[in-house]
Formats: sequence, C-alpha cells, structure tokens
Amino acid sequence: MRHLVIAALLAPTLALAQGTYVNNISGTITTGGSAQTISPFNPSRRGCSVQNVSSGDLWISDIGTAAASQPSIKIAAGAQYQCASPGGLATNGALSLFGATTGQAFAGREW
Repeated sequence: MRHLVIAALLAPTLALAQGTYVNNISGTITTGGSAQTISPFNPSRRGCSVQNVSSGDLWISDIGTAAASQPSIKIAAGAQYQCASPGGLATNGALSLFGATTGQAFAGREW
C-alpha cells in the first residue's frame, strides 16, 4: 500500500518533467539543393528527433545554414538525428536541413 501512495505522488511530477508540448516538424525538401529551416530558434526546445525517410542523404545543422558538408551533420537514408543529451539539454538554434532532391521526406519532432 505504501508503494502505491509513493507512486501516486510521483506520477504528476514525472508527467511534467517530460515536457509540455511536442511539435511536429515533419515535411519534405521544398527545393532540392537549397537549405530550408524546419524549426526556427526555440528557447523552449528540450530535444528533437529527425529521421530521414527518403532514399538520399540529408544534412542538418543547428548552428547555421545546412549544406552537404561539415559542420552540418549527415543523416543517411533511414538514419535518425537526435538533439537531446541524457541531461535533457538541447540546442535552441534554428534547425536547417539540406537535401539534394526536391521532395525528399523526413519525419521530425521537437519537445
């Protein structure tokens, strides 16, 4: 019985600690060969995930305009990029994405 009371008291705190929103940032590359912003500067961002669901590589940057080179980070076909650390910290800069081909798809969330 004592364990149930402790669990009940902790449950609301755990729910709030997970964040208060999830933003869908999924989409497609609108113009191949040009970077696009998939999420603007967000001081409330605690993490994000972007999966490349296309057959070509994508490149992501949280420190400037994405390009098919460093310091952008390559997201190979089927791979996923995460912008959260185990401590819950994440970059709050704009997320820029580059794909060579118009229509390349990606699935993304930020919280």
